[in-house]
Amino acid sequence: MDKLGGSSWTVGLGRRDSTTASKDAATTDIPSPQLDLSDLITAFSNKGFSTKEMVVLSGAHTTGQAKCQFFRGRIYNETNIDSDFATSTQSNCPSTDGDSNLSPLDVTTNVLFDNAYFKNLVNKKGLLHSDQQLFSGGSTDSQVTTYSTSASTFYADFSSAMVKMGNLSPLTGTSGQIRTNCRTTKLTKRSCLNKNYERYDQIENIFKTVILLLLTAGTSSANLSNNFYSKTCPNVFNTVKSVVKSAVAKEPRIGASILRLFFHDCFVNGCDGSLLLDDTPSFLGEKTAAANNNSVRGFEVIDNIKSRVEKLCPGVVSCADILAIASRDSVVLLGGPFWKVKVGRRDSRTANFSAANTGVIPPPTSNLTNLINTFQAQGLSAKDMVALSGAHTIGKARCTSFRDHIYNGTNIDRKFALARQRKCPRTNGTGDNNLAVLDLRTPKHFDNNYFKNLLNKKGLLNSDQVLFNGGSTDSLVRTYSENNKVFDSDFVTAMIKMGDNKPLTGSRGEIRKNCRRVN
Repeated sequence: MDKLGGSSWTVGLGRRDSTTASKDAATTDIPSPQLDLSDLITAFSNKGFSTKEMVVLSGAHTTGQAKCQFFRGRIYNETNIDSDFATSTQSNCPSTDGDSNLSPLDVTTNVLFDNAYFKNLVNKKGLLHSDQQLFSGGSTDSQVTTYSTSASTFYADFSSAMVKMGNLSPLTGTSGQIRTNCRTTKLTKRSCLNKNYERYDQIENIFKTVILLLLTAGTSSANLSNNFYSKTCPNVFNTVKSVVKSAVAKEPRIGASILRLFFHDCFVNGCDGSLLLDDTPSFLGEKTAAANNNSVRGFEVIDNIKSRVEKLCPGVVSCADILAIASRDSVVLLGGPFWKVKVGRRDSRTANFSAANTGVIPPPTSNLTNLINTFQAQGLSAKDMVALSGAHTIGKARCTSFRDHIYNGTNIDRKFALARQRKCPRTNGTGDNNLAVLDLRTPKHFDNNYFKNLLNKKGLLNSDQVLFNGGSTDSLVRTYSENNKVFDSDFVTAMIKMGDNKPLTGSRGEIRKNCRRVN
């Protein structure tokens, strides 16, 4: 840091190296660049740091760069950002691609360690959401102002905080070891670094390992369990089931709609209930993203469940968990398999419209390769993808989603295509919202007939039929079409796996009182 123009301090030595690593701890303890001020304060407090130390250590963002994927939501959706700065940064961070494109964390002097970072915050030019939260009408505004006007105060406080961080639970004495190679332990020769970390050779990137990692999120299902509410809200499962049962009895399609809500929520920044949020002055919700607009529905059922649960156990059960439980109940009530839903998720405090619009939710025009890659990006295998696609054994789709397939597709039964064309005119804009069932045989019953349809080239969506079109998933489709038990088992496994996708747990996020808005 001294070489980049910053302050100097005496470094305490005598630490020893660990003999193992903890992926779980790394994924649960490191806060996200999307965190609000209260969550940042909590995350640092959990490590013994004061709010003042959190702010001053964040000043390390006066050097270094960040990937587009970490600040896209801020530069496109947030209001507490300088418009010229946002527009300029958007030129290097498109709304739909360029995830790895880099931008400097300090727009003023990004190769010099100084107090310009704080000056940027005062002018609403913080790159990350978690940066600008430090100066956004909250308790840390005055400290940011002080550091922006006095570099010497910033340097002194930064040095003190770095010394304190360096004293965080060091291994000394006979604990740990002295590695001869930083990448491997002496005993096991296993990597001492997570394979996702890159080697840092420059001073700039040394600071990323020390500070920026404190603002980078991971995924964890470590705090989820089947009995999370056994003492705090023991009747939550029965309450959810009661509401879903009534809704499905009135309209069987609503079960498929609730299941779709869960899919689309989990695929955008994890199963955090962000899809349920309405637009606000500070962010654009996900409901109007291309993959969701005029597609997702059933919000009123989730609202009804939340209202009932809040009366039963105020402030205890998250909307994210309600959606997970309601999805399971929808499947069961329509004849599908039962599974124990892991709970303990918390709700996000924001939504990410841009992420929902980037194709993370696979469109109905996807080919097989795109489907495999999209699911793989969520930690789901090709097998998981095929099993989860079997959810299309229930529900309906709009004409606009399958028009191209029934008029231009070659891997489609001719009579099936003609029958669908009667209610879905060729011309765009005509009959776009006309509905057709996804499963021709038993659209109100959760079974394996969806896969039997694919064998007969009667998949409604292109993304359905590509699962059985001479590719790598043909054999799995055939297996599911012949064995409903195997399909049910694999579907349950994949649903549990998807439900583990990046949940907010511990002190992250919140328990919303109303699923449509943050507290």
